[in-house]
Amino acid sequence: MDATVATLIGTTIGTVGGLAGGLFTAFLQNRQARVQLEVEERRRRDDLRREACNAFANAAHQYRMHWWHLNSKLGKGDADRELFDGSAALWTEVTAAHSRAAIAGPTKVAEAADQLLAQLHAMDSAGTEWFSSVESGFQHSVDVLRDELLAARRAVRVGAFASVVRRELGNDGS
Repeated sequence: MDATVATLIGTTIGTVGGLAGGLFTAFLQNRQARVQLEVEERRRRDDLRREACNAFANAAHQYRMHWWHLNSKLGKGDADRELFDGSAALWTEVTAAHSRAAIAGPTKVAEAADQLLAQLHAMDSAGTEWFSSVESGFQHSVDVLRDELLAARRAVRVGAFASVVRRELGNDGS
């Protein structure tokens, strides 16, 4: 074998090796970029989930506080229709925020959101019944209805929902 053939063979081997090394490097970089994109997408999804859950927790808290104000008025025998009607607008916000949180998931968060919504609905039902009695002048059942609202309001566990969110989605932004 003469020097020219050896040079060509060496050059070919070097070129193939360089090409293979370049392709391998490109493959690794592409794989690393995909992994990074997946991590960023997961982080973005979890941030959106946390945002939806925080909005629901805030709406639930506002709704609970609204019924606290109504409770105070009703306890004095004042059936404030305007304040009561405000609960309907807040209920719309609560149910919309619940839908976003339940859809965002994951499953345990959606289940906790459903439980919180059921607690809020029980509070709303008890409060609505009490309001109707006070507004209609039926005083004989006011104490029982007041106690039902108080018990339902105490049963609303916004903190329990927030704990599930933190456990399932982490503490970022919660």
